[in-house]
Amino acid sequence: MALISFIPRIYNSPIDIVIDQTGLHNWGFAMTYIHSILFILHILFGTAALILFWVPIFTQKGKLNHVKFGRYYANTMYTVAGTGALMAIIVLTIPLVIRAGMISENTDTEKFAQIIRIFWVFLLYLSILSFTVTRHGIAVLRVKNNRTSLRKVSYLLPIIALVAGGPVIFYVGYVNEQTLHMVFGVLGLLVGITMLKYCLQKNIKNREWILEHIGSMIGSGIGAYTAFLAFGGRTVLADWGQLQVLFWIAPGVIGSAASALMCKKYKRIFTVIDEAPLYVKKMT
Repeated sequence: MALISFIPRIYNSPIDIVIDQTGLHNWGFAMTYIHSILFILHILFGTAALILFWVPIFTQKGKLNHVKFGRYYANTMYTVAGTGALMAIIVLTIPLVIRAGMISENTDTEKFAQIIRIFWVFLLYLSILSFTVTRHGIAVLRVKNNRTSLRKVSYLLPIIALVAGGPVIFYVGYVNEQTLHMVFGVLGLLVGITMLKYCLQKNIKNREWILEHIGSMIGSGIGAYTAFLAFGGRTVLADWGQLQVLFWIAPGVIGSAASALMCKKYKRIFTVIDEAPLYVKKMT
């Protein structure tokens, strides 16, 4: 399997290879412990997010339960994305420390470290994707048609990172024959461009923020369920071989179709037009 060379390398340094000999064993243990704590939090909050996602979907829009549980879901996803990103950064930096238990005398440490990095660089990108779409879904609801805060550098930087990282993740997937990397490299790029366009375009349609909110929150759910099936469900789906890819892609396909249908529905309920006056139909 072809391996990438531009992901940061530290695995030939004393940090990874001779950690016991240099007296840094306690440091390595501490980092492994931190990673384990982050992993537990990631699993717990990830499970909660998978459940909470459905409450706002099936509650009346704008009502207390929709808003309250939508906020719970968003905060949970922020935690999932944050723990995922921190774990990925730790593993990408010191893969042989975190995965020391998987190394034997015959292990090719260079190849082993690169394989680990290929896996975790995707999780880092998925964390960025989950964070940006969740934050965007909440932000557009808060600011509505006044998008000044969406044009701040602090808001745009994670979206720019998503756009810039898309081709990189696609390349990693292409070189190493990783379908999931390629799919989400393209998806992340397109989602990022769409968000940038919404933030920066001069004018938007009246109540277009409703459609943007729906699309972003469903996109957040797509990320959560894809991560669950691709990582959490690997053992269950192991016997499916290459057909596992269908389960990995399924949340994206189903979610995109659901997003299109819901946007079409609410575009009728809330008349979305380019100019005022705006006539809003009552929700039925």
